Amino acid sequence: MQNTDAHTVRWGILGCGDVTEVKSGPALQKTARSQLVAVMRRDAQKAADYARRHNVARATDDADALINDPDINAIYIATPPSSHAGYAIRALQAGKNVLVEKPIALNANECDAIEDAIRETGGKLCVAYYRRALPRFEKLKELIADGTIGPLRLIEVRQFRRADQQSAQHWKTDPSIGGGGSFVDMQTHTLDWLTYVFGSPAAATGLRKNQANLHAAEDLVQFMLDFKEFPAMGLCAYAAAADEEAVIFHGAKGRAEMGFFRPSAIDLQIEGAHSQIDLPDPPHVHQPFIARVVAHFLDDAPNPCSAAAGRQSTELVETIFAGLRSA
Repeated sequence: MQNTDAHTVRWGILGCGDVTEVKSGPALQKTARSQLVAVMRRDAQKAADYARRHNVARATDDADALINDPDINAIYIATPPSSHAGYAIRALQAGKNVLVEKPIALNANECDAIEDAIRETGGKLCVAYYRRALPRFEKLKELIADGTIGPLRLIEVRQFRRADQQSAQHWKTDPSIGGGGSFVDMQTHTLDWLTYVFGSPAAATGLRKNQANLHAAEDLVQFMLDFKEFPAMGLCAYAAAADEEAVIFHGAKGRAEMGFFRPSAIDLQIEGAHSQIDLPDPPHVHQPFIARVVAHFLDDAPNPCSAAAGRQSTELVETIFAGLRSA
């Protein structure tokens, strides 16, 4: 008989890999009304080791056993993107609510299948774009909305990484598993946050290249999103000589700059005056978002990132990548 405890989200993790070690796994345990009950990994020894180190009661190498465990009422899918849709649909059909890592799926067709399953089962699903809930991102959103830097004129997205930071053998550089390379793995967070704050762009275009040919995935992406009143323009190079990363919001009165993938204060330059707002990330960066997920599952609070919202960044990647083919 399935556990129907209406007061606690009892989690099972599918895929207890790196992202669950500090960012998310402990957050499932430390958030109020949330308990991590069991974990699954294809390597039974690694699953057992994770459970031992994180004080989790059960571990398995059987995904179906975890999905159908009657003591679990929610599944966190932390596997590579190629398996997201299949696991999400099976979990929903088993009567579980779902938190799925980003990107929600490899393509729009898989997004359709997930959304169909949500409608058919009446289950709840959230996508783990956790920057939506981090304090420094919420403060940046507030500064943009309240006119601190004036009306926006341009959003500039920059990310350069050295080629030696990527492995040709890693699933993150295999488009059949990850949907692309470092751009998909990282910049879908940026695409999601921009649509979260500004809504869907009126148009999008892009260019992608594989310059170093170290793996099958792209290592350079340029894109432009048209938000009507202003564009967002991105340049992301993953075979560069040095690291650099920032998102810069240029307004009529000044600018706000912040790193999206590194600890960073918000740097403000307004009418000649310079200041910083420092809101450090919590030790487990998923935790503020997990709190919203728990409230959504238990209290029917607003979904912090729905399947439809998660779909937007997947579709934007498809549009950006298609720009090269049509050029």
